[in-house]
Amino acid sequence: MLSKAEFRGGVLGVSAILIVVLLLVSVRPGLPGELLLQSLRLHLILVGLGLALLAMALGARWRGLAVLLIVLASGAHAALFVWDFHARRAAPMGEPAAQFRFLSFNVLSGNPRAAELVDAIIADPPDVMLVMETPGIEPYLDRLAGVLPYRVGCEAGGRCDISLHSRFPIADAQLRLLPPFGPERVVTGRVSVDGHGVTIAGLHLSKPYFDQASWIELAFIRRLLRDIEGPMVVAGDFNAAPWTEPVALLGEELQLAPGPWPIATWPVLLGPLGVPIDNMFSRGNARLLVLESGDSHGSNHRPLWADVALYPEP
Repeated sequence: MLSKAEFRGGVLGVSAILIVVLLLVSVRPGLPGELLLQSLRLHLILVGLGLALLAMALGARWRGLAVLLIVLASGAHAALFVWDFHARRAAPMGEPAAQFRFLSFNVLSGNPRAAELVDAIIADPPDVMLVMETPGIEPYLDRLAGVLPYRVGCEAGGRCDISLHSRFPIADAQLRLLPPFGPERVVTGRVSVDGHGVTIAGLHLSKPYFDQASWIELAFIRRLLRDIEGPMVVAGDFNAAPWTEPVALLGEELQLAPGPWPIATWPVLLGPLGVPIDNMFSRGNARLLVLESGDSHGSNHRPLWADVALYPEP
């Protein structure tokens, strides 16, 4: 059985490893898996807080305090990214001129409960829906068209990923290949709600194990979206949390505003304790009034539901 001193030494050793990880993700050295670790940073911070308190309780007060201060500093660094997003959230003056309900959902290719998922959407349909891994519900797209008749993406079957569905006609629709890997993972289209236009931009980034790929993808998306004028909603499976540096840079360059609070969407089993790797932002006179999740219906992601308000031009 471990003595108190041995147990304290083990806690301090694990704390030292955690500190190194937090420092590395804070200074962005470009290490493999960095984006994944940045997404998990708040979970790592919670572990660090527990280790610091445990070290102090075991008699290592000053060393535990040092761990605590470093962990809190890393938390503050991540909080700056979130603060920057929310600084852009202030709603325009006056009452909304129009509102619509928006759903963004990675439905999972090969979803074993696809029929149930589509039934749930038809029973309570959004006005606009963005779908990632669309082949997961491809056999039921004709049924879905009964409530969302306009679609961009996956019209011809075959190898597709992202699709945009709407009860409003979709104008200026574009489906783009996303470099460097080249799948159809970016879609844009403009809808008009009560006479007020808004662009919907959907994206599905690569897994966070390919950090440089994510930077290339987001650089392409920044160039594509910065030339689109007017209100915009940007949503999709980012495979990264909003407190990661690449997502924060996208938000800064495009002047994106978040919803009321990041919603954990993955892994499903962790519920609200998971990571918000699916995200939704707005720009211009569009604002996310409500952002919430729902049942995954067999997907490995939880959906994002939003009430989007469109304000008059000043």
